[in-house]
Amino acid sequence: MKNENKFFGISIYIIVGIFLFISIVYPILSVFINVGWSGLNELINEELFKQSLFNSTIVSFITTVISVLIAYLLAFAVNRTKIKYKKVLSIIFVLPMLIPSISHGLGLINLFGNNGLFTKWLGIDFNILGINGIIIGSILYSFPIAFLILTDAFKYIDNSMYENALVLGLNRWQTFRKITFYYMKKPLLSAVFAVFTLVFTDYGVPLAVGGRYSTLAVFLYREVIGLLDFSKGALIGIFLLIPAFVSFIFDLFSKEVVVNTFYNKKYTIRDNKIRDILFSIFSWIIVIFLVVLFGSFIYLSFVNNFPYDNTFSLIHFEYVFENGILKYIINSIFISAFCAIIGTIFAYFTAYTTSRLKFKISILFHALSMFSLAIPGIFLGLSYIFAFKDSFIYQTFLILIMVNVVHFFASPYLMAYNALGKLNNNFEIVGLTFGINRFRIIKDVIIPNSIDTLLEMISYFFVNSMITISAVSFLFNTKIMPVSLLINQYEGQLMYEEAAIVSLFILIINLLFKGLIGILKNKVNRRKIYAVEERIF
Repeated sequence: MKNENKFFGISIYIIVGIFLFISIVYPILSVFINVGWSGLNELINEELFKQSLFNSTIVSFITTVISVLIAYLLAFAVNRTKIKYKKVLSIIFVLPMLIPSISHGLGLINLFGNNGLFTKWLGIDFNILGINGIIIGSILYSFPIAFLILTDAFKYIDNSMYENALVLGLNRWQTFRKITFYYMKKPLLSAVFAVFTLVFTDYGVPLAVGGRYSTLAVFLYREVIGLLDFSKGALIGIFLLIPAFVSFIFDLFSKEVVVNTFYNKKYTIRDNKIRDILFSIFSWIIVIFLVVLFGSFIYLSFVNNFPYDNTFSLIHFEYVFENGILKYIINSIFISAFCAIIGTIFAYFTAYTTSRLKFKISILFHALSMFSLAIPGIFLGLSYIFAFKDSFIYQTFLILIMVNVVHFFASPYLMAYNALGKLNNNFEIVGLTFGINRFRIIKDVIIPNSIDTLLEMISYFFVNSMITISAVSFLFNTKIMPVSLLINQYEGQLMYEEAAIVSLFILIINLLFKGLIGILKNKVNRRKIYAVEERIF
């Protein structure tokens, strides 16, 4: 039995090792081996490259400051005030994560463009093209991620420390500095790196509202898609790796502050009407803007020809259906579903090897799994061209599924890694003692105890595969094209109504899937409660 368990463990390591090498190591090495390094000096001296690099840095810096500040205030409102409808607000705050980044840019055009709703109805003349539009669109796209990071961080503050601060007579500033900031320092820095990297490597928002204001990601996109210069695109992509790599190193070596108490006492929110009113107003301003933004998609989808003919019409729906949107929706659901299944399996068993088997090579597997977080989607897609252009998987569903799995691998892997690390380490030892092999322990004990995490992993892979436009941009053909890339096409043809319809379909599909996952999680949790009650009574 001992040999059988050892063989099973080694087999998992071999499978995970092959997966990580083929999907991550080999494509990245292919870029560095095949890229034309002789063109590096010419690229660095190119004026458009230098301007694009500078523009990306400025936009990313400004967006990060504003986005993290908004996210912190919203996270504080949800966790540290007595405002009403917190659950509803929290759901609305993360809705921007359910549509592609380019849709946020298009939403701003719908509102503030030359023929936008606010421009025509309210006479607001706001120049949305250029740096202003990129910053606003990037904030909309990125603040929900920072909000989730910071909201989660508030749950792990040792709340008993606030009682100690009260006894010691610390004022609010001292309490914030010595307790709140102490616990929130790492999450805040993680949010800063996450937002900066996301904005720096995104080309969706700048493509929609950038105008002549070129960013590095758009520069790369146009060099590859427009000029088919893959070597130059790879060189640009290497520069896109820099902030992501710094973020990866930070996350890998920084330590989280943990709550040492077995039971974390619930935070007592004090009465403060002025605080609650101010945070309620701020929260609802954000909600109203998001609702108006999503509402613009709905309005433009159902009018004949805004702003000239605002009568109700289904002409734009007829057009997108005649042009095969159903086929592309099916493609996306197919890709996302298989990405969710395959990605969850590999992420879960990779996390199992690194958290519970504890071989020496586990450190390398963990680093590689985390490194996928540091690879921008647009660079990853480019690396898959270098690696698999002449292979049987090139321009097939398989390569799109594979690149999406790698693109979104790190976060589900971390979910599983943290969940499996919290389970009793003696399960396998007890199983070995009673002659139960490791596979049975995983199937009957480990998986049932981490089913919530598995459902969250499936949801994460599916939703992000539905909205991505970066990693798949260079790898599709018309037969396997995901629906999200229709937005690029319609945006390029200035068909904003049709692009709005595509964005709506993606949002609806993701909301339905998230709802399905929520129902499944509730059923699982009810079964757990029922099982516990049976044991007690």
